[in-house]
Amino acid sequence: MEASTTRNRLELIDFLRGVAIIEMIVTHFAAYLPAFLATVVVRAETAMPLFVLLAGFIVGYGTARFRENPIPQTLVLWRRAGRVLLAQYIIIATVSLPLHLLRVPGYGTEQTVLAFLTRSMLFLNQISIIHILPTFIPLFLIAPLISLGLSNSLDIVVLAVSAALFSVGHFHPYVLDLGQPTIFPFILFQLYFVLGCIWGKHSQRTRMLSPAHPERWLLASLALLGAMLALFHLRIIPQGLMREHPLNFFGLIYEVPIMLTLYFSSVTFWQTLRKIWPFAYVTLIGRHALLAFVIHLYCAKLIAALNYFATITILANYALLISSVLVMVVILRQYEADCSTEPAPTWAVTLRALFR
Repeated sequence: MEASTTRNRLELIDFLRGVAIIEMIVTHFAAYLPAFLATVVVRAETAMPLFVLLAGFIVGYGTARFRENPIPQTLVLWRRAGRVLLAQYIIIATVSLPLHLLRVPGYGTEQTVLAFLTRSMLFLNQISIIHILPTFIPLFLIAPLISLGLSNSLDIVVLAVSAALFSVGHFHPYVLDLGQPTIFPFILFQLYFVLGCIWGKHSQRTRMLSPAHPERWLLASLALLGAMLALFHLRIIPQGLMREHPLNFFGLIYEVPIMLTLYFSSVTFWQTLRKIWPFAYVTLIGRHALLAFVIHLYCAKLIAALNYFATITILANYALLISSVLVMVVILRQYEADCSTEPAPTWAVTLRALFR
């Protein structure tokens, strides 16, 4: 599959990012699903590893630009980290703080307002969903170092260092974290980022997004997936050894076959996928993954708050969940439309500056 673009974008990467965001949405709403379906969703979910991998891909795809202009490209990556930090602080001010003031459990109710704000700004409070963005800040901060290694053909060295850090993280996952143990430890998730960087560099150099005969790779990934499922679900490897949160070595060998199957399924059936109606919405979400995640966060927290303060029926919750997805799609479509106008509305310009 050639690395063709649509409006200067890598459509396959947008699609996979859209899948990752949808996985994340469904997982966050799994508590409202029937027990069996919720278990399947949680067991099959690869949202965060996949999204980190794809973030690394974009960095690696720009290795040639980094080689030509390392200082400007370093600033680009650090500005990206800065935008994520700003988005996180906005979320803290508009979601975490109000829920803390309302004394909702899990939002530092034992802390004073000043202590809660200070600890949240320093990433010392780990709050569901709100803890996700800070994982990307150190990744983008170290991205120039990774790009420097890749631009000097030190791919093996970069991968070896990353694997060594992951090995340490298998036994001490929180060694580089601050405050409360995070659900997505940097020392573990940096490996997915590095693998994505190497994949991105290779794709940019070859101008290909998949190997020859992807259907054969799909069969191999399905065989690997079957073997993995047998290892864990037939208790050959006890499930207690697998840690998805934090994702240790056994979690790695559980997640990777799922991601490979998703990837090779996508490239094998790409032409068919592009013809079905959900494709446009999945790629829309993927084109604006960070903004889509933030919209989802607000919707998810609103639904959770409604369930805390009132008795909401299961049917009403399903309606709220569907409505939240529709709200996301409407906002993203309007955002794209307004960004294409001249001059663009202030709201679209502001979001573009923060989430581009």
